[in-house]
Amino acid sequence: MSQTNSAERHGENESIVLLFIYRAPKKNHDAMVQLNSRVIDTFKKYGVQRFEVFQLGSTEDMMDFVNISKTVSSDQDDEVWMEIQSYRDRKHLEEVGAKMINDKNMAAEGQQFLNLITPGSRCSFGEFSRINGLGFI
Repeated sequence: MSQTNSAERHGENESIVLLFIYRAPKKNHDAMVQLNSRVIDTFKKYGVQRFEVFQLGSTEDMMDFVNISKTVSSDQDDEVWMEIQSYRDRKHLEEVGAKMINDKNMAAEGQQFLNLITPGSRCSFGEFSRINGLGFI
């Protein structure tokens, strides 16, 4: 396998998406919206290409697929949220991450995030690289 193909398969030369899925009590909805609204400008400033936040709608299973609300153990008092952050490539992700890790305001916002999600829960996280030739934009 060539070095280029290996690098592409590991997201070094392809776009990278960070995916976060978490639960938050319904009573914290407005606070979560405010928190995400505050960090948008910081993400832009540091170069995140795209930042999107989604809230789970339907919690019903579909065909043989289990709804994610069951996977993250959501109950009727919780909302399930998903954030997507997009980066050009691995180098870009590392550059942005280095800037954010040194930002004291982002550390405080991160702590507030942990205080707003459902107590005892954890934020699921994944780093995904695009598979060449699959999908459309």
